[in-house]
Amino acid sequence: MHLSLILVLLLQVALILALSRVMGVIFRYLHQPQVMGEMVAGIMLGPSLLGWLWPGAFQYVFRPDTVAGLGITSDPTAYLNILSQIGVIFFLFLVGLELDPTLLKNRGHTAVVVSHVSIIAPFLLGSALALYLYPNLFNDAPRMRFTSVALFMGAAMSITAFPVLARILTERNLHKTNVGAIAITCAAVDDVTAWCMLAFVVGIARADGVGPGLKTAALSIVYVSFMFLVVRPFLRQLERVHDREGRLSQNVVAIIFLLVLVSAWTTEAIGIHALFGAFLMGALMPKGTRFVRTLSEKLEDYTVIFLLPIFFAYTGLKTQVGLLDRGELWLDTGLIIAVACAGKFGGSTLAGRACGVSWRESATVGILMNTRGLMELVILNIGLTEGVITPAVFAMMVIMALVTTALTTPVLQLIYPAARFATDEARAKASVARRAYAVLVSVALPETGATLARLAGMLIGPTAPAAVDAKGKTSSKASLEPGRLIALHLRRPVDHEAYRAGLDEESTPAVDRVELAPLLNSARSAGQSSEVEALSFVSRDVANDICQVALAKDVDLVLMGFHKPVFGQLLLGGTVHKVLSQCETNVAVFVDRGFGQRFGASSPDADPTKPLRILVPYLGSRHDRLAMELASRIGRNTGASVTVLHVVPTMRGNANVRTMDVKGAVDRVFHDPSQPAPVEFRVVPDDSPVAVVVRESAAFDLVIIGVAEEWGLESHLFGWRPERIARECPTSLMMVRWYANAAGAESEAEKTTMTSAAPEPKAVVAP
Repeated sequence: MHLSLILVLLLQVALILALSRVMGVIFRYLHQPQVMGEMVAGIMLGPSLLGWLWPGAFQYVFRPDTVAGLGITSDPTAYLNILSQIGVIFFLFLVGLELDPTLLKNRGHTAVVVSHVSIIAPFLLGSALALYLYPNLFNDAPRMRFTSVALFMGAAMSITAFPVLARILTERNLHKTNVGAIAITCAAVDDVTAWCMLAFVVGIARADGVGPGLKTAALSIVYVSFMFLVVRPFLRQLERVHDREGRLSQNVVAIIFLLVLVSAWTTEAIGIHALFGAFLMGALMPKGTRFVRTLSEKLEDYTVIFLLPIFFAYTGLKTQVGLLDRGELWLDTGLIIAVACAGKFGGSTLAGRACGVSWRESATVGILMNTRGLMELVILNIGLTEGVITPAVFAMMVIMALVTTALTTPVLQLIYPAARFATDEARAKASVARRAYAVLVSVALPETGATLARLAGMLIGPTAPAAVDAKGKTSSKASLEPGRLIALHLRRPVDHEAYRAGLDEESTPAVDRVELAPLLNSARSAGQSSEVEALSFVSRDVANDICQVALAKDVDLVLMGFHKPVFGQLLLGGTVHKVLSQCETNVAVFVDRGFGQRFGASSPDADPTKPLRILVPYLGSRHDRLAMELASRIGRNTGASVTVLHVVPTMRGNANVRTMDVKGAVDRVFHDPSQPAPVEFRVVPDDSPVAVVVRESAAFDLVIIGVAEEWGLESHLFGWRPERIARECPTSLMMVRWYANAAGAESEAEKTTMTSAAPEPKAVVAP
């Protein structure tokens, strides 16, 4: 069955989009840039995989077809080529939009040296490699002269994927560090330099003698001068039109698109390739303005989601890994990868070390500069189209681009672990004898921030005044630092990381972000703003980053809100489950069922005069003891009344002995004479502890309960899962998990040394 040309094209595009989305998601799950998955998807659809595993399907979808009498090309892939070329033109325009010229100004000594070495070293090594490869892998085609090949190999080795590099830096919060500043500056310089070199190489390859070459150079100078002297001021006028009207009109968008196409056409006609014109047009656009961001948002989805995957697929159709059918060809591929890494990684690392940067930071800059990504594929396609490289060399270089990009994330994690928070200040312990209580509040939704801040404030409490000795000096032994509240909001990375650097996403301070505003306003109204530290950054692994921040900030408790899952019935799954199981500190998960309206600091319905009533179900686990400790803190700080509920089995001979043990544990936790409200200890005989908790909780404002899987000694009778408690409890709930090495929960030694200085809690046996 033969499909019409339009049906073949639609089938091709549908397959390309579907597979690129799937592979992008898979690679993001593997902590790789999404663009890596899309690059691999393109190769999978080509002869290297689909054509090898299922040649019939490959021929059916991507075969040349005969369309008689239409007067158009008979190859359906030719239309993929046209779409991919349009996509790459606007992609390079977007890359130019992201390139900030200020990165090239006021560079420090280290950045200057590293940027020059990271261009010169790979260029020289790539050109030298051509001496070895040329006799074996190249031929004497008109545009495949040794000079063109050597220059192209040098330029291809010199490229760095600036957008992917900058995205990695922002996701790891490294862009504000010395390492990040050096890497971003060097990548920006490398991109500009590499594209200028590539334009020169294409001009040399296309020129048929000295005369045409000089003509191309002269026209290029005229073109660049015109763009800077005429087009750039005109773009500023368009920005003023946008600012005056408050929107980006379709006429302005049409003018910009027309300028992009004209610039690309001009450079192609001159002889230095259309992509250089598109890139320069984007680089000349005004930077850091809403005008540019709005334009980018209008263009990015169609270009990145629709057109770029077609480019990847067309690249995959031209990538024939099967041509590497001999062992020596794979050795040549390994040599190309080694030279590429030696030039970028080795050159940048040694240059940084020579400038006095530590080995670890120098190696970090080196591995970041070794990221090539999509930019390498763009250059390789130019080389293959211009006839500078052979299909076999093209396949080798594509493999090199994939390997060097894939190495970046794991090697970076190896040589620069925990880079986001590895500072002496973050890990410093409090110098006072009694350390301030610290709570990390993880905010996922803005509307939950105020309630979580209120609850954290109850746990932290007011700052105790410093003790003053007889000489009027403050006693450091008796002093207490203000409690610390760390507000954390983690943002998922944007989808279009293939080109968007993300540097502008960090231009707004975290304290002004919408997500943290309710929490900070609540803390400010409660007088806590001076002790609040706001953190906000991009995260690929939210649970792991929450744990890393908690460890680095040395907090006593991680407090996070619960949100109903979109899929499935498991309440404590996903991110909550990972934090509960991995975090090396105490964790509390809060389920709000009206607490914010009744006790929120910023809620209009809040009643500050109403005492808080807390219920703590207790049967002896360490998690239960942490629940009592947190309830005790809230009671001391707010005057809340606390009821400890102990469920005992009916008709058991050791019930009284067990109750006395529990009563002793309650005495030890609530031994503080400053406890302003009485603590009630209730004993309820029942064989269904979960039902008792659900029933009794209706009379309270907050239930604090441990997440232990088992209650008491008889797991088959008292076993319970917090899933049912979380689902059926009618009041607000805080589920807590104790960490073995946390300072906040009492240790076995503390249990034997603590005394019952306070009056014993009143024991009430419920019928």
